[in-house]
Amino acid sequence: MESKQKNLLIVEDNTYIGNSIVNSAKEINVVKNIHLTDSIQEAISLLDNLTFNLIVLDLSLPDGSGLELLKLFKKKEIQKKILVFSTSINLKQVCLKYGAHAFFDKANDFDELIETIKIID
Repeated sequence: MESKQKNLLIVEDNTYIGNSIVNSAKEINVVKNIHLTDSIQEAISLLDNLTFNLIVLDLSLPDGSGLELLKLFKKKEIQKKILVFSTSINLKQVCLKYGAHAFFDKANDFDELIETIKIID
């Protein structure tokens, strides 16, 4: 079965983690475009100018919470597959309520995150 191409936006302020996701995503055939940003404002700017069908979102960012981005998408009814990747596991249910497709614990779920990027449609 042929999966559709994926344009991936990674919103992550930890350079090591961000680059690890980028490098792993580059190995996935259907991921064609990857952008990495470390702030909500830059993410919003990229989303205004480019099309992404998949977003990996950290919650703790220098200019606010990734939760604000989730709330913005829900309010504007923007349909994106958002994978939250965070240490704030206490916010898992809140993220899912606001439209996150899945939540991954940064401490334990890196491989599951990458596997989900591979198979998500």
